Amino acid sequence: MIDRRGNPMQPDLSCFFHPESIAIIGVSRNSSKAGYGILKNVLWTFSRTEQIFPINPKAKEILGLKVYHSLMEVPENINLVICFVAPKSIPSLLKECHQKGVKGIIIESAGFAEAGKEGKAIQEEIGKLGKQLNIRIWGGNCMGTVTDELITTFEPITADMRRKGVVSIVGQSGYFSGAVILQLFTERYTGIRKAASIGNRIDIDECDLLQDFLKDEETKVAAFYLEGLKRPRKFLKLAKEFTQSKPLICLLGGQSEVGRSAALSHTSSTAHGSPQLLSDLLKQSKIIQATEFGDFFNIVEAFAKLPLPNGNRLAIVTITGAGGVIGADIAAKYNIKIPEFSESTTQKLQKLFPEWMPPKNPVDSWSAFEIHGLDEALRRIIPILCESNEIDMIC
Repeated sequence: MIDRRGNPMQPDLSCFFHPESIAIIGVSRNSSKAGYGILKNVLWTFSRTEQIFPINPKAKEILGLKVYHSLMEVPENINLVICFVAPKSIPSLLKECHQKGVKGIIIESAGFAEAGKEGKAIQEEIGKLGKQLNIRIWGGNCMGTVTDELITTFEPITADMRRKGVVSIVGQSGYFSGAVILQLFTERYTGIRKAASIGNRIDIDECDLLQDFLKDEETKVAAFYLEGLKRPRKFLKLAKEFTQSKPLICLLGGQSEVGRSAALSHTSSTAHGSPQLLSDLLKQSKIIQATEFGDFFNIVEAFAKLPLPNGNRLAIVTITGAGGVIGADIAAKYNIKIPEFSESTTQKLQKLFPEWMPPKNPVDSWSAFEIHGLDEALRRIIPILCESNEIDMIC
């Protein structure tokens, strides 16, 4: 967005994360439909229930709320619109949004550029119209947002999944964002500050979100799954600023010929440059790169739950010597030091080991486990290492 002087405006995404009023267009009475799911999630998470306005031309009441036949029928101005309607009906909807003072619209329906030429043409028309009318557009082909204040996705979210955290996470794929929410909220007990599914990025893109995370003091970790960078130079510039104080993790899809083809039909994205070039650019911005989903989850969880170390000195505690060898190899790959223990630390550890087994780093603890048992040995080994002031991390 450009201001009156021709300068880039700072993105204001407050209407998406902290709206004052919400209209939901395409609400269904059928509980299996996406429009019903959106209303249900908004209803139990948005504190101002009197400012929720379902739109359906054939219904009078859904989930206990009065239903309006059109956006223009709503008696008040609307801050945010969430829609799940056919793409061809959205240009006229945007004009109504402009008349109602709408600041932002989340388009969760699909059928845009990812679907072919006709969808691409509609997507371009919507993008141009949004700029003309000064309405920020989120999506299409997305699943909206999840925060501790508001859930706009149509995916079923239960109370035990709604755990507040410090991670703000962006998924270009809708269902990836859903999987992230389910796994981080429930299985990993990590919690999320903001989760955002941005889909085809008609307007709002990864740069807007990263800039928002920069300003958000409660975002301590940022993580992105992307199938291409819409504004690579801008993103890398913002990443350099972000990584000065906070970790930024990125998993890129579409880094092979087959993957790029899949991304085109998924979110109409194309990767920029060769995979090696893109990887090198990310490293320059100090972005932590994940290689696959499991790696992505583990890195995000580690940064969310553990404090950043003061240095790069690592102690490895293993149940087998082979684990120490592999751990040392991985540490060397990332320039992490495996220091030798001081005489004082060695003497303290030796009391837990048989005389024939002098403890070293990596610590092969099997013989200590045999003497004291697994839990007791670890309860005594770990504090010795923590109190030594010789290491910064233990794994």
